[in-house]
Amino acid sequence: MVRLSGYAELHCHSTFSLLDGASDPERLVERALALELQALALTDHDDVGGAVRFATAAREAGLAGLHGAELTVDVPLPAGLERGDAIIPGRVVGEDGVPRLRTHLVLLVESREGWGNLCTLITRARLDHPRGQPRVTLDQLSGHTTGLFALTGCPRGWIPQLLALGTGGVTPDGTRAHAALSVTDSGRLAHAATGQLAELFERRIAVECWDHALPEERALVARLMPLAQQHDLPWLVTNNVHYALPSGRLGHDVLTALRHGATLDEMGTKLRPNGEWHLKGYAQLARRWSGREEGLAATLMVAERCVFRLDMLKPKLPHFPLPPGVSEDEYLERLVEDGAQERWGWRRTARHDKQLTHELTLIAKLGLSGYFLIVWDIVRFARREGILCQGRGSAANSAVCYCLGITAVDPIKLELLFERFLSAERAETPDIDIDFAHRERERVLQYVYQRYGREHAAMVCEHITWRGRSAVRDAARVLGFSPEQAGALAALSDRFSAKSTAAALRVGTPSAAAEDSLEAEAAKADPFAPERSDAMGPANYSKRAREEHRTVRAIRSGAPESMRREDASRVAGRDASRVAGRDASRDPGRSSAENASGGKAVGPPEAKPIPELRAGRPHGRPDAHKSSSAHQTESLLKRANMDPNDPRTGKLADIVEQLDAAPRHRGIHVGGFVLTEEPLRTVVPIEPASMEDRTVIQWEKDDLDPVGLVKIDILGLGMLTVLQDCLAYIRRTRGVNIDLGQLDCADQAVYDDLCKADTVGVFQVESRAQMNTLPRLKPRCFYDLVVEVALIRPGPIQGDMVHPYLRRKAGTEEVTYPHPSLEPILKRTLGVPLFQEQGMQVAITAAGFTPGEADLLRKAMGHKRSRERMADICQRMITGMEANGIPPDVAQRIYNQINAFADYGFPESHAASFALIVYASAYLRHYYAPEFLCAMLNAQPMGFYAPGTLIEDAKRHGVQVRPVDITRSAWDHTLEPGVGRHSAPFVRLGLRSVIGLGSQARGKIETALHPAFISISDFVHRSKLGRRPLRALAEAGAFDAFVQDEPPARRRRVALWRVLEAERGAPGPLALFPESAVPAVLPGFSAPELTEADYRLTGLSLNGHPMRHVRPLVTLNGVRSSREILSMKDGEPVAHAGLVICRQRPGTAKGFVFLTLEDETGTINVVITPQRFERQALLISRTPLLLVRGILQVESGVYNIRAKQFTALNAGVGEQSVKGHNYR
Repeated sequence: MVRLSGYAELHCHSTFSLLDGASDPERLVERALALELQALALTDHDDVGGAVRFATAAREAGLAGLHGAELTVDVPLPAGLERGDAIIPGRVVGEDGVPRLRTHLVLLVESREGWGNLCTLITRARLDHPRGQPRVTLDQLSGHTTGLFALTGCPRGWIPQLLALGTGGVTPDGTRAHAALSVTDSGRLAHAATGQLAELFERRIAVECWDHALPEERALVARLMPLAQQHDLPWLVTNNVHYALPSGRLGHDVLTALRHGATLDEMGTKLRPNGEWHLKGYAQLARRWSGREEGLAATLMVAERCVFRLDMLKPKLPHFPLPPGVSEDEYLERLVEDGAQERWGWRRTARHDKQLTHELTLIAKLGLSGYFLIVWDIVRFARREGILCQGRGSAANSAVCYCLGITAVDPIKLELLFERFLSAERAETPDIDIDFAHRERERVLQYVYQRYGREHAAMVCEHITWRGRSAVRDAARVLGFSPEQAGALAALSDRFSAKSTAAALRVGTPSAAAEDSLEAEAAKADPFAPERSDAMGPANYSKRAREEHRTVRAIRSGAPESMRREDASRVAGRDASRVAGRDASRDPGRSSAENASGGKAVGPPEAKPIPELRAGRPHGRPDAHKSSSAHQTESLLKRANMDPNDPRTGKLADIVEQLDAAPRHRGIHVGGFVLTEEPLRTVVPIEPASMEDRTVIQWEKDDLDPVGLVKIDILGLGMLTVLQDCLAYIRRTRGVNIDLGQLDCADQAVYDDLCKADTVGVFQVESRAQMNTLPRLKPRCFYDLVVEVALIRPGPIQGDMVHPYLRRKAGTEEVTYPHPSLEPILKRTLGVPLFQEQGMQVAITAAGFTPGEADLLRKAMGHKRSRERMADICQRMITGMEANGIPPDVAQRIYNQINAFADYGFPESHAASFALIVYASAYLRHYYAPEFLCAMLNAQPMGFYAPGTLIEDAKRHGVQVRPVDITRSAWDHTLEPGVGRHSAPFVRLGLRSVIGLGSQARGKIETALHPAFISISDFVHRSKLGRRPLRALAEAGAFDAFVQDEPPARRRRVALWRVLEAERGAPGPLALFPESAVPAVLPGFSAPELTEADYRLTGLSLNGHPMRHVRPLVTLNGVRSSREILSMKDGEPVAHAGLVICRQRPGTAKGFVFLTLEDETGTINVVITPQRFERQALLISRTPLLLVRGILQVESGVYNIRAKQFTALNAGVGEQSVKGHNYR
């Protein structure tokens, strides 16, 4: 296609100009292509965070994508203006107290050296100044101009600002500037500044002009053009773009208001006066610059100079320190050989040697030996320091990683595919993820900084973006709604997707379908509920079939979906019913009584019939739901106390949608580290992270592969901290040394616990979903755990693989294979493909792919699919299978199955790595329950359950737990010797469990701890704690040891009396009563009061579960305990009450809600339909002690209650202090 434009836009901001640019890089490229621009430069404010996304989009579009940034530069103020008598918009006072003029300067990259200089300047701007205030000086700029081409910038540039000092007017940000100098003086200063910049950049500079139909801008341009001619410099046109389309003005106004912390109405002239700051094509600009087209042509000249592209970077890893005369390849081979002897010893075979040779040869060929040595060194440091660690992810497919001690899974024993980790065909660096005990991870991070230097190491960033609730909250705020209204509407919104929220705002609330018709859907919507006969089988793997099936069911349940067209058939949107389902849960206008009585959900009484979805028709809302009635929309807004007739509400959805996925600020990736041989700041800018002693680069993890940066993930895992502490406790209390690496993973007593779902606190299998699956899967060997870890994931659930596998495992469905040749590959998973590696092995075995080609197939079938590549791969696979004797219809079916589950398959190596930790945690919990509990409590917060639930479960397993005692408790929870020589230790609760004791209180107590406290008065005087923490300790029973002469029920009140007495001090000489005796009538705590005090002050109680105190009353009403329910039958009516310790509403469950209730005998799960939840959402979401009536569902030893009625119990026994965990 011949491009008609003669213009390149050289000044353009994306959303990575945080709170300024309103369009993402991809949208800008798309619009530039439509306008037929010759080139587009991305010039974000002191930032290149969008550079990789921009470069990728530009390359795929065939557009010349230029790189640069608009740098903030502080320059000296003109003489006489330092005092600030005149209003000068750019005048600032730095940390040194010196006033300066803050300006903007656009820098475009011409070469690789120029890119390094730009990144260095941004790094200095960020690191040398407080966060959020980046800038450089002319002195810093002067040493880093090579390879850069400068534009004088927008009206906030140095030269335009100097000229404006002689003309006054209103700046684009709304600040009115009066003329501070004469026209002559301002022109003289601008002339000098232009000469200085021209010299600084060796005349690689152009004077930038713009025309946004503003008189003040045109006045400046009238002086800028002659200035360029005086210095024999080119002048050129830019539009200082801040959004792709004219409609982006609203989003830009919103971002500007958020930046100023004001509403749109309050912004006034601070908002840009029109919507001219969008991308424009040559024809439109030529009309505006008629007769001065040379300014447009000059942009092409500059664009031709800027030949740098990101693929020129080619960063290298730092050299690993080696023994003299040894290469990296040789040293790695030595280490692997030593590790192989240690790992396999006499069990080593020719198969092991062949695999190691294959891997080492490929590693050397790709020049990655140094990378493996760096990772090995980090793991070696952790082991030397006693920090538990384990590699996971695709690295577990590598025998080299196993021999180096990076991973703990033997890939040869498990027959894992190395090419899933590394292949010659895949032009990417391998990805090694290492989990460290999370409490010690910071030491590992600082070791990497010290080992390689902060010039060569930094963490990967993560851009925190607007999502559903944050977008709604900020949109409502800038529109002037009250914080209460904004918060209420945000609470009703989709947690993750701003687009779904915007769709819900436009559509209104979904209808409430008839309740009874959905009862039968409960099991089908919950993939972990007992299986029913109509669950989808393995033959139904067609992705389109699954999507249409889910769409039809969602629509039939009255849940309109927000959808968009993608490749004419794929659905990519969120179910708006997720938003509306939460609407009722936080209805501020509905009373608890109304919720309890099952008030009607807003919307039509029942769903209308849905026309059948036709093949080839774009998915979307059916005709019957195309329009939303006025009262539906009105109800959504009224629930947030918003007037639907308020004109501001009409803008809410548009603003929310424009904010969707835009970066808000920059955070730290969970553990990604990058290292380079060259200074990292010459590859990508570095800036201070929000955490002390950390730095981050401006790129996210997905930006690294395209530019060749290698990432090492140094992750923190709470369970490794638990295991590390537990092993230490076992050595200390029992003198037993346990090596987790030597566990044979075959102890049947451990598997007995797993089969019974007795897994509270066990890694990965303690959730409601896992507990419901374990009795059906009945794990009896390590590979069963591998499957269990992989099975309950969004991928296998959405791919309809869970129930087919469980049926085959139970023997109720025949195990079949698409073709006999695939049986060795699918046999371990009973013919149901679960793992990504299986799809690769099918391509290798059936179609003759090489392992590397199979990995490319896996990637091609990923989320970012290319229709052309897929068509080519499909034909190649089918041809290959036919050549191997597989009939065409079977070949097509095999391809369809691989294609269907490629998005969803879980890495087998990752599952195996986690399965090791599952077994280790289950083993320690079974044989060393006190030590395991103590380690779990000290690692909080982590896991699925609160400390109270962990303690209740441990007590049911015979663990003795003792209360907080100021004479015995340390800050952390500890272990005390048991009564007998070989008896298990007791767990002593630590002072950390007392709510209200912070780090200051801890420091004071630990400072005063020696010698031991002898009385309450002694503690009060020596610890110097305030009244609040002292009272908390007394009411929590921590001082009971000092009042042992009192009855147990009176001890806490007596202790509190003594605390107040000690605070008052000794009585004076005129005191009427020299001693203040404790009144004999001081009442004691009742049993319920003790429990209430425990929960209020520690979140748990050793004096009895709250249900213990209300059991006599609820038993009269037919309420059964968890233990009693286990003797009931499927289908029986049941009533149960307990603390709500967990609420879940998974995105894969079509709006169904799941509760876990705990009583004094155990836990039980409750299933709630979306419509029933909407009717009583406030009650269900906020009631800590809940009575549920419904139907018992029992299958394969799994017990669930399908709820029908809910009643809040207000017993006053501490339930109000219980905070259940809420999960999405």
